[in-house]
Amino acid sequence: MKSWKTTLGGILGAIGFAMKHIPAAAPYSDAVAALGLLLVGSAARDNNVTSEQAGANNHTPKPPTP
Repeated sequence: MKSWKTTLGGILGAIGFAMKHIPAAAPYSDAVAALGLLLVGSAARDNNVTSEQAGANNHTPKPPTP
């Protein structure tokens, strides 16, 4: 597990969508799913390394020569 934040967000998102099938929890399902997906989105790049350390390519494409 590289980031506990993205894992927790994914679990919350899945639980939120599963809550739709439980009548007593259905009113809260959208809020839980949204919270989980917000956490996944905000923490998706939070692995405490720079882009270069993560292996991102820092080269911009050059325009074609005529």
